[in-house]
Amino acid sequence: MFREYAYDFENRCLKLDSSGKTYLVEGNEAIRIWIYFALGTARYRYTAYDAAYGSEIEAQLLGQSMGDEIVQMELERYITETLMCNPYIESLSNFEFSLQRDKVSVSFNCTTIYGPDQNSYQFDAPI
Repeated sequence: MFREYAYDFENRCLKLDSSGKTYLVEGNEAIRIWIYFALGTARYRYTAYDAAYGSEIEAQLLGQSMGDEIVQMELERYITETLMCNPYIESLSNFEFSLQRDKVSVSFNCTTIYGPDQNSYQFDAPI
């Protein structure tokens, strides 16, 4: 069973139980937390992580002048490369992009060994 520490995405901190201690969550909830951190961590930047962990989105897309269609294709490719190294993730689908002036918002669905996650994942990438 895949496990991660419970995380509060709104306040960007670990969740605490009633006694003030951190606690673990399992399954799709844990994978959701792993995805959040894998996409937000620059690959090769931190020696604490191996070369398979993290994303190259910031290094490869930030400041590049590309057409919207190419940005979307590259973003989908980088997200897929980042997440499919996790053996608990089976597939990613339904990528949707919203382009703004200085970022791209991406949402997608994830199917894991525990079944489809009912939540759509949101990720903002700087461009």
